[in-house]
Amino acid sequence: MKKIRLYEIMRKPPFFMRASHYMRKDDNPVKSGNKSRKAVIIPLVLMQFGSMKDKLAAMGTTKPAFITSIKEMIKSARELKKNPKTGKKQISNNTLQELEMYARELGVSQIAYTKVNPNFIFEGFEILYENAMILTMEMKRDAMKSAPSDYATSEVWRTYSNLGLIVNKLADFLRERGYNCHPTPAVGGDVCTPPVAQDAGFGVIGKHGLLITPEFGPSQRIAAVFIDADNLPVKSLQENEHLWVKEFCETCNNCIKKCPGSAIMEETKILDDGYPIYLEREKCAPYFSKNCCTCIATCPFINGNYGEIKKAFEKKQEINMN
Repeated sequence: MKKIRLYEIMRKPPFFMRASHYMRKDDNPVKSGNKSRKAVIIPLVLMQFGSMKDKLAAMGTTKPAFITSIKEMIKSARELKKNPKTGKKQISNNTLQELEMYARELGVSQIAYTKVNPNFIFEGFEILYENAMILTMEMKRDAMKSAPSDYATSEVWRTYSNLGLIVNKLADFLRERGYNCHPTPAVGGDVCTPPVAQDAGFGVIGKHGLLITPEFGPSQRIAAVFIDADNLPVKSLQENEHLWVKEFCETCNNCIKKCPGSAIMEETKILDDGYPIYLEREKCAPYFSKNCCTCIATCPFINGNYGEIKKAFEKKQEINMN
């Protein structure tokens, strides 16, 4: 008999935390695609397969950041009602530059733009606009390399809470200038952000399921603001110059070897709908409950040596071909 999994029964947060609850009748949201991934509420996984007690104890001093993250998640949904509905569809270069400058002043590490693939919207979720401003914030390498540790957990929640605050401040900036938008935070968002960020050209998803970028390796969190503007400088996956990383991951497997729960799959599982699954959550949960970020700490790209790794990998490939 198949074991009942709580995270398979409850796929959405309470209604008052969901963006769709605050959308207006005259909105025309972008719905999830026919190959969309089902959302997973991580606390339910921890309750059943890990230890919420351990996780709460491990969070220690991160409680304020956790509370801020939840508050900003609710705010990003609730304040959709503040969209001005002025119908502005073009954003000037000056406004875009001011927006980016403001984002960087707030602590954003990287900015790019892409059109959201509906299959990256969680199943049964929806977003107001398909054009997205994608944002990353670096998690300090020394903190993440110390994992599992309180220091690493604090750094994760620092970036979660800060990105939650930032996307809402950027939304205020846009609305004050007459633009409709839909902010989505790094925790509790409406889309699966790593593939969206990959489409935007930041980097590539590694075997551990995390986005790997030249600047920060796997050590960043991702958020987005969906903007009702037709002229954002969007990129697509075809323009991504980092796709070689996928080939490298197939020869590395360090995250697989070092994962204490053997949760990362040696061969990424592809579901019937074509969606990749990188790890087994139920094996990850007991260790994730206790501050584990080993997949980040042991990734070769954590040291910021992207160029050296690429050069060595290309040289090895050349030797193998000869």
